[in-house]
Amino acid sequence: MSTLIFTLPLHSETGATYSQTVLPTQTAGARDKEIWAIVPAAALSWHRIALPVGLQRQASRLSAALQGLMEEPLLDEPEAMHLSMQAEWEANLPGWVAACNKAWLKHHLSQLQAMGHVVHRIVPEWAPSTVKGEVSAWVSGTPEDAWLWVNDAQGAWRLPLLAGMKYWTEQLQSLASAQDIPSHLTIQADPAVADLAQNALRQLQSHHQAAFSERFNTWRIEVVTAVQRYAKAGAANWDLAQFEFAAHGSARWLQKANRLWQTFAKAEAWKPARWSLGLLVLAQCVGLNVAAWQLNAQVKLQKDLQKSILTQSFPNVTVVDAPLQMARELERLQRNSGAVSVRDLEWVLQAVGSALPAGQSISNLDYQVQANGETRLQGLELTEAQNSEFAKTLRNQGLDAQLSGTQWRIVGTKAGF
Repeated sequence: MSTLIFTLPLHSETGATYSQTVLPTQTAGARDKEIWAIVPAAALSWHRIALPVGLQRQASRLSAALQGLMEEPLLDEPEAMHLSMQAEWEANLPGWVAACNKAWLKHHLSQLQAMGHVVHRIVPEWAPSTVKGEVSAWVSGTPEDAWLWVNDAQGAWRLPLLAGMKYWTEQLQSLASAQDIPSHLTIQADPAVADLAQNALRQLQSHHQAAFSERFNTWRIEVVTAVQRYAKAGAANWDLAQFEFAAHGSARWLQKANRLWQTFAKAEAWKPARWSLGLLVLAQCVGLNVAAWQLNAQVKLQKDLQKSILTQSFPNVTVVDAPLQMARELERLQRNSGAVSVRDLEWVLQAVGSALPAGQSISNLDYQVQANGETRLQGLELTEAQNSEFAKTLRNQGLDAQLSGTQWRIVGTKAGF
């Protein structure tokens, strides 16, 4: 499984050629079958702003607030720019906002869609760190056109390599003490400009007094290929697919759920959890099958017992539905013998008479012989405790009594089997 990555060109001509990169699932962050669009670093500008409270869950208000706050920092009109906020930003605290030309981005996404590629995620080629106080740097380009990208306490900026090193040196010299200079800083560099970056770092290290040089000597250059840079960019929490470029409705939730699932299903760190879950599911399946087998055996035993009782009691009856046939045969015997059953009014009246407290009288009685026999009584004035005792006494005599308002509904519960 792999993730397909398209690098967007800086121009927006129709029929533009898109550089394609395929990253293995593990390298891309365990997100299978996704298509990413990489926005070149040169197409983005970065700004730190603080947003007011209460905008996290209101996308329309957040977009308008961003445009209002970005009027001064942007050279173009905010409406012409696509603005993206860092994930999990906190209200009233500075957060990063990425800005790029909206028409340029829309053109390339439409071109890719026309080619049959629906972009799931828009990833910046380079983004400032969202960790407070962390410094990052990158040297890009060619030997003839090398650029320095820096994210530090002053913000995120880029300058030609030599001018950038000079500007950065001046910034660092203005610090109060050498302890304010970051130590063990790794400056990433494209392979084409790795030697230039190394020479520029040596110059930076050699033009400072001993106190500062000790910190600068811990800095080093790390050569990073485009594939490695894309993988690192994908691992970051940045996604410029926001507002009008975001997937809508359930599609967005499905994408997020798919990413979480792929992370759980493929990531090496989750392997013990996957094995544990598999063993748990297997144990549950075995346990359910054993329980179902035992339950089926008990049900079969009960049915065989019912059939045995029916055939022993009524040998001439062909068994079809043992419980129902037994109840009918018992009812027939009771009718033939003249015995009173729970379906008969005499049984109900006798049971009610013995269960009622002294001094109670019935104002209305309605009896229906269908089914198990149903008797409705009105006029009783019982306390809550008496109601409970009345129903309990009738239940012991095979009658179910239910109170609805001022009316009692009494039916037979003993089927005789």
